[in-house]
Amino acid sequence: METVWIAGASRGLGAALAHVVSASGCRVVLTARNASDLEALRTTLPHPENAVVVPADLAASEALSELIDRVWNESGGIQRAFFCAGLAQWSNPLTTTPGAEEQLMALNYRFPVQAAKLLAERMLDHGNGQLVAVGSIAAEFGQPESAAYGASKAALERHWEAFYAAWAHRRLRVQLMQPGVIQTTIMASALDESGAALGQNAKSHTGQSPEAVAQRLWAAAQTHRFKTYLISPTERLALLLHRWMPTLFYTLLRQRHGTA
Repeated sequence: METVWIAGASRGLGAALAHVVSASGCRVVLTARNASDLEALRTTLPHPENAVVVPADLAASEALSELIDRVWNESGGIQRAFFCAGLAQWSNPLTTTPGAEEQLMALNYRFPVQAAKLLAERMLDHGNGQLVAVGSIAAEFGQPESAAYGASKAALERHWEAFYAAWAHRRLRVQLMQPGVIQTTIMASALDESGAALGQNAKSHTGQSPEAVAQRLWAAAQTHRFKTYLISPTERLALLLHRWMPTLFYTLLRQRHGTA
């Protein structure tokens, strides 16, 4: 039985992915900050007896090595790791504080990169493994209110591509998933200019269901493609406009955000 670690599993896409992975017959290791949320999730999985809860603050870099030891040892080794944890932003790029930007970089970029390094060493010793990062379509173009978020996801993409170049020939599968907007509660915990959570001031948004995206993500993880877009037809059109007609793209973006 393969063991799959899902970092950022308590809600949204990570929780939906946990259901898909459990239904596939894999053992699941669930990690996020809130232990009670993880335990509640575990009891709802198709095979809760094959799920382990390992709570941790994923942004705490000083405790990362110990976390990897716990995850590896409590499950008897990890064959697949999915990095789903993420922190969003909705604030003016000119007045967003360095502290807010640091929070975004710590969870969205530094955590998955450093965790991948620690896991890769063990996986290579065992002959194979899989490292899957959940990026974002926001890495593909700049948006005013999510400048630092997009930058953190763009940094993740470049570093993950370097991992792919370094390890793919050594039986270590490295993959990047780029979802678009997902209908989750991520914006409620998104950061404002000062680095505080938006909470009830969060901007409402619509998107794909996390369950649908999780199914597509798991299917893509069975392939050997490095990069997979998990986006809607409208978002795919936006990518094409950004690439071939950037002036029109940013005109439409400013109109959408009321800054035209």
